[in-house]
Amino acid sequence: MTIATLKSIFTGVGGSLVLAVFCSTFIAIDTIFFIMPVFIAFNGALTGYRLVETMKNRIINIPVFSFVLGVGAGAITFVVLNFAVSFLSNAFSLDIYDLLIYMGISGITSYLGAKLAVRYFNL
Repeated sequence: MTIATLKSIFTGVGGSLVLAVFCSTFIAIDTIFFIMPVFIAFNGALTGYRLVETMKNRIINIPVFSFVLGVGAGAITFVVLNFAVSFLSNAFSLDIYDLLIYMGISGITSYLGAKLAVRYFNL
C-alpha cells in the first residue's frame, strides 16, 4: 500500500466518523446507527474517487482494487465506530450483520466512485 491509498482510506473513514459525530449533537446515538450506511455510502464513493484521482494510471485493475479498498474502509469504520460507542456510552453495539452491510455498501460505492473518476479523467 502506498501513502495515496492510505490517504484515500482515511479520507472515507474520517468523513464517515465526522458526519456521525456532527449528527450526534442533535440525533440520538441509536438513531445514528440506522443512518450510518448513508454516510458510509457517500464516503465510500469519495474513497474510490480519491484513489483514482491520486493514483491515475499506476493501478492495474481499478475496479477490483477500488472495491477491496472500499471494503477495507467499511471494516475500519465499523471497528472505530463500535469502539467509540462502547467506550462513550452503554448503547447497543454493532454486530456481524452491520459489519457486512458496512463493507458491502462501502465496497460497491467505492467501485462506483472509481468508475466515475475513470470517466472524468478519461483513463
